[in-house]
Amino acid sequence: MRVAIFTDTYLPEVNGVVTSIESHTRLLAARGHSVLIVCPKYRKAALTAVPGVQVRRYHSVSFITNKDTRVALPSMVSVARLLRRFRPDVVHVHTPLSIGVIGLATARAMRLPVLQTYHTYIPDFMQYVEPHRLLRLDDLQDRVVNSLIFERMFESGTWRRLAGAGWPRRQALDDVGTVARDVLTSTGPEDRRRLSSRIAWQYTRTLYNRAELVLTPSVTLQRALEEHGVTVPVEYLSNGIDTGLVVPKAAYRARGKVLHAGRLGHEKNVDVVLKAFARLAEERPGVTLDIVGDGPAREGLLRLAERLGIADRVHMPGFLDRSALAGIYAEYDLFATASTIETQGIVLLEAMSAGLPVVGVDALAIPELVVDGRNGLIVPPGDDAALATAMGRLLDDEEMRRRFGEACREDVRSHALESVVTRLEAIYAEVARDGARAPDVPDSVSPPRR
Repeated sequence: MRVAIFTDTYLPEVNGVVTSIESHTRLLAARGHSVLIVCPKYRKAALTAVPGVQVRRYHSVSFITNKDTRVALPSMVSVARLLRRFRPDVVHVHTPLSIGVIGLATARAMRLPVLQTYHTYIPDFMQYVEPHRLLRLDDLQDRVVNSLIFERMFESGTWRRLAGAGWPRRQALDDVGTVARDVLTSTGPEDRRRLSSRIAWQYTRTLYNRAELVLTPSVTLQRALEEHGVTVPVEYLSNGIDTGLVVPKAAYRARGKVLHAGRLGHEKNVDVVLKAFARLAEERPGVTLDIVGDGPAREGLLRLAERLGIADRVHMPGFLDRSALAGIYAEYDLFATASTIETQGIVLLEAMSAGLPVVGVDALAIPELVVDGRNGLIVPPGDDAALATAMGRLLDDEEMRRRFGEACREDVRSHALESVVTRLEAIYAEVARDGARAPDVPDSVSPPRR
């Protein structure tokens, strides 16, 4: 089978979406499938190349919030030529940004079978990430971003008119100016959050209803999409992990070591983990916290650890590649996370595969994986006192850690990468069989009208 994948994030960038794509395509290629990945071009070369996988990179610029993230805007004509040469049986779109949208539009114009994976819970991300924490711009720029100018443009129809053929440039500028004036005089943060959520769901419905099938890495996301008007079939498919890569715990004797791992983005709420650990450290002088990973929040977290007086007990070694990280889970007593935007969490699955008990929050997909009282403990989001109490309970109870750890290893078996990719192969075959494929389209390709 020939599979074309569109993604706005790929190697050398490291995150859950990249890990999922890399692990799936590596196994697909090993099983004899032809895979093409369309993604941004990065300044530094990819850390590794996936054997048997073609990669087409497009010129990109740095995203304002994170230098490692790139934004590319290829033309539909170029993408159409690429797809005609590759002749995919199915197109798989992984991201809802520029490359993903252009890949989706081009595939639809060429009448190619398309499926999408909904990796990121867009409304929650937009509502709860504070833009000023991410952007660190001056006051005027911060006000423009907070007012959700681009989302309001989408709601008002400006987005569609900008994309329409023959729309006068002067009229475009006048329309954008009207929207800008409106949003710059908008009301308070509650109104902006409501607007953000409404526009996010409108965008989600518009984008994801244009596929034959939508995949989600959690049942929570599947239900949310169905409840908010995504009418095409939505199916759950785990991202999966390589269970053979992770070194399992052999003993549960207390070491006094807590682990958090993952991308250090502001939206991950690692500051809540630090505050919880500061509470824990007051009563347990020998306990330490390791925060493994890198990202835009790292420097702020280092400063927070200093202010909390725990810098000497918090170790932040930076990024570790997947194989190195897989070898150290067994060294810890528990894994802690306060993230409220996890759609599944590959690092969380890996920690569980090692038999490491988890303390997490009651948000999105985490309670699907961490069953309170069975393989970990669940606390309310943003409650550092409750998080500290839960961590203390696990640190004090070896038998609980053992029981939870054994349940973790049992529960994670259903997420084994081999079985996930086998299911993905069947999904590709089904979408390719059911989708209509048309002959080549001319160079001047445009999205189909619906």
